[in-house]
Amino acid sequence: MKLKIFVLAFSVGFVFCFSVAVFFVFGFSGNKTEEVFPEVSENPVFLEDEKAVFLLIYEKENSFGPFTLINFDAKAGRIPVFTFSEKAAINYGGVFLSAGALFGSVSPEVFAGTVETNLGIELSGYFIWDSDAADKIISKAGTFDYVLPENIRYSEGATYVNLVSGVQNINGKKICDIIENPKFSEGERCDVASRLTAAFFNRRLKRFLPESNIYPVIFNYSETDVSAFDKERYSKLITVLSASGNSLSGHITNDTERSPETGLLYFSDSTKERIKKYFG
Repeated sequence: MKLKIFVLAFSVGFVFCFSVAVFFVFGFSGNKTEEVFPEVSENPVFLEDEKAVFLLIYEKENSFGPFTLINFDAKAGRIPVFTFSEKAAINYGGVFLSAGALFGSVSPEVFAGTVETNLGIELSGYFIWDSDAADKIISKAGTFDYVLPENIRYSEGATYVNLVSGVQNINGKKICDIIENPKFSEGERCDVASRLTAAFFNRRLKRFLPESNIYPVIFNYSETDVSAFDKERYSKLITVLSASGNSLSGHITNDTERSPETGLLYFSDSTKERIKKYFG
């Protein structure tokens, strides 16, 4: 009889303790899930602009390019990236010049306006960056992982680069080393520049939130026509895009046709359609 009472008491006690434990475990898990995956409204903040397209211009000594378009498209919830070569054909006053040569001969404002006219887009501004800017900005925003599909090895002057295929932790120097690889075709250079930019924003977008201190670094180490006061306006786009918690950025393919006479690279019709779709 005593044994039966003991077994019954033990069973009741076990069921009670198990029920309490289940309640607390699931209650705690539910709260944690809400914190990690918060509900986000479709329009969490008022947006003066629903998107902002910027032109990033890479500068090395006396050469310019590649040139990268990036669209912080809060309405569509994506950040497309498109890069064109310094040898891309740009119509300037009825004459086709390479993008690099044109940028070196006119003001940045004139160049940006010419790009707008040629591509049928509207730019919010431009940023001219170099190896020093890349180093400072990535140091502030944080390095990020990127998968190199193949080894990159070359020696150029005092520069020696030896990057092994596979996962690389990318800093500012590595970005420049990869983009400047002399063994790349212009198409490959544009492709990798877009992929690096997309990978950076997929992993470090939240470092551009309004409370971040990265903006002084950007404005101090790059040349731009964007006012420091505009950062509040554009950072609202970052707030909306960051709320999804997803990878939003991706590269847009750039197909070109080379002129055998001039060596200039002309955008294909399919490329023009992509530019219109993602940046127009």
